Amino acid sequence: MEKLFVYALLYSEGFDVWASYADTLDMLFIENLENEEYLSLEMMRPKEAVLHSISVMYGSEFDSEYFGKILMKSLQQIYENISIEVFAKKMYSLWKKLPQHICKEEPFFTLSYADDCLSYGDEYQCRQLYEKAMYYYD
Repeated sequence: MEKLFVYALLYSEGFDVWASYADTLDMLFIENLENEEYLSLEMMRPKEAVLHSISVMYGSEFDSEYFGKILMKSLQQIYENISIEVFAKKMYSLWKKLPQHICKEEPFFTLSYADDCLSYGDEYQCRQLYEKAMYYYD
């Protein structure tokens, strides 16, 4: 479910990851045909499925390290393709959607403050903070 949670969060921030979300859901459903949660998600429209996945995430115990690895790897790809200003705005918004039990831990917590450097023109330090977070698991 960790992959599904990551793609749901990224999709909720406007990133074009629906295909990855749908592929992951299909794989999970095929591996576990008896899981009613997966079946229910398969029947929903994209926005409904994503919102439902995020609400399930809040009530779930999941492997935060595995989740973090997937999230940070995904963010690396996004980071390379958009402006730092847009990335920073979306990362703060994404951080606010993380479950309470992980949002204050690194590397997730960095997403809440790395954009502060942009307010005084220090793009270099901002990029350093994001890159440290994104490569945390390497």
